[in-house]
Amino acid sequence: MNSRATLIRPLVMTAFALAFIVVVLGAYVRLSAAGLGCPDWPGCYGHFTPTGAVQAAASGALEGTTVEAGKAWREMIHRYAAGTLGLLIMIITALAIQFRGERI
Repeated sequence: MNSRATLIRPLVMTAFALAFIVVVLGAYVRLSAAGLGCPDWPGCYGHFTPTGAVQAAASGALEGTTVEAGKAWREMIHRYAAGTLGLLIMIITALAIQFRGERI
């Protein structure tokens, strides 16, 4: 097997598996009504993780906002999985462009 194939095939298989996981997570987030657990991107109410947002809400820094930690975590895990999938797709695309015209 060619060295290019040993580089691209595991990435494609990983992306394929992650795509399935993202779809399942998306359904879980939707069915658990956690779609707006963290309304901003890429963080959660200006924090990297929902834990920071929950602490900020508890201290009164997020006036008039309640943060449900479970919903926020479900939403953020889905976002990070989808973001990772996007990065994998960009890497696979770059490698495919680099090796286009070559038989693998």
